[in-house]
Amino acid sequence: MAQKYADVDAYLADLDERPAAAVRQVRAWVHEEIPGLSETIAYNMPTFRRGDAAVLHLAGWRRFVSVYPEPPAPADDPGLVLDLAPYSSGKGTLRFPLAGLDEQLVRRTLRALGRA
Repeated sequence: MAQKYADVDAYLADLDERPAAAVRQVRAWVHEEIPGLSETIAYNMPTFRRGDAAVLHLAGWRRFVSVYPEPPAPADDPGLVLDLAPYSSGKGTLRFPLAGLDEQLVRRTLRALGRA
């Protein structure tokens, strides 16, 4: 698959305003919760890396923002997996609705991914 976007800003420019705003917000939370990650485009979506390893991918859609992968169950937040169950769409994908984006749950997810 050919890469369509040069960087995360180009990706955001191609989205409708509502999903773009959600991706911008989650992008900011990523950098707050997991400092030091670099940004790139992989699989035509924003990807956050630690060194050469991808920590997570993010994508904006018409009704939701997706975070890939689902984090493993963190020892310090054992309820996270159960709390994420309604947002799991299979194949390691979480879909958070744009309407009422749950900041605390997304941040918990990001922290777990940062420790994984």
